[in-house]
Amino acid sequence: MFRKIFFPTDFSEGAYRAAKCFEKANDMPVGEVVLLHVIDEGTLEDLLNGYSLLYSDEGMEIEAIKKALLRKTMEKLQAKAEDCKKIFGTENVKILIRFGLPWEEIVKVADEEDVSLILLPSHGKLGFSHEILGSTTVRVLRKTQRPVLVVKTHCECGGDGE
Repeated sequence: MFRKIFFPTDFSEGAYRAAKCFEKANDMPVGEVVLLHVIDEGTLEDLLNGYSLLYSDEGMEIEAIKKALLRKTMEKLQAKAEDCKKIFGTENVKILIRFGLPWEEIVKVADEEDVSLILLPSHGKLGFSHEILGSTTVRVLRKTQRPVLVVKTHCECGGDGE
């Protein structure tokens, strides 16, 4: 049995394919799934800095943007949680949102949640298929002490595990 599977998502096709390939290959019960989305602070900071150059009342606007981003992210994660219940065969799905560098937050959450497995796609949102692995996946593999299952997602798999 997989006690607790950690499934970080960037809402990419690669993340979806990783989950579907896992579903097809796995025949063991899953106790709980931890579903995480990390809002990349570097990207967010660049966006907000550009926004603040255009508008003078930036403090209030920036907080409103962050709140709206959190709300929208939670809506997307709640929809993904329903998919995860079916894919992983468990009703126990914990949703988390973090701000930070994706690979750092993935490593932190894996330890905080004491997960038994981290499920990662080989490539996420950027998906440079000419690279062997995406940069977030590589960094997680280097830094975590937890077991990691990397699913090749830029192949002909198509999400059906073949």
